[in-house]
Amino acid sequence: MRAYVPSDAEAVLAINAECVPEVGEMDADKLAFFAANASFFVVAEARDFKGSAQTADVSAAEAGIVDADPTVLGFLIGLDENVASYGSNNYAWFCERFPTFGYVDRIAVTGDARSKGLGPAMYRAFEAWAIGFGKSYLTAEVNTIPDNPHSHRFHEAFGFEDSGRGNPYGDDQEVMYYSKAL
Repeated sequence: MRAYVPSDAEAVLAINAECVPEVGEMDADKLAFFAANASFFVVAEARDFKGSAQTADVSAAEAGIVDADPTVLGFLIGLDENVASYGSNNYAWFCERFPTFGYVDRIAVTGDARSKGLGPAMYRAFEAWAIGFGKSYLTAEVNTIPDNPHSHRFHEAFGFEDSGRGNPYGDDQEVMYYSKAL
């Protein structure tokens, strides 16, 4: 896992597009905004996958992973409470309720790398960052309409609690707001 760099843009946009509607759409302008404003923006590479695959009783070789493979398989974009220029209704919901927080704007992992430990590894790194910077909560929202049951299970297993629901973009979409006290 490492910090995002501009040469990752193509891979990040492709992974994000693969994961819509679990994550919101993102174009090059939005990605540039995140690159300039995100407090925490990491990518996970295939070489990061090696240890995760082994803990899942699958060897790195069986998972098709080479130690030096820098292919980007996932990313996490995290913000804190200080990005006043961000126009997200979900982010605004947390700003109104939590004085300090680390907000997971989006996490996405390419299909072949899902359920191999990359998502939890990125969340643990973001949580460590948030604790280190004195944030009181980790926050995230997950779609309930359309539903994303995998993400609900993931957040609940990671210790997040239901903090409310909302329709940030109209009646055809609903989210559950999650928070985890640090």
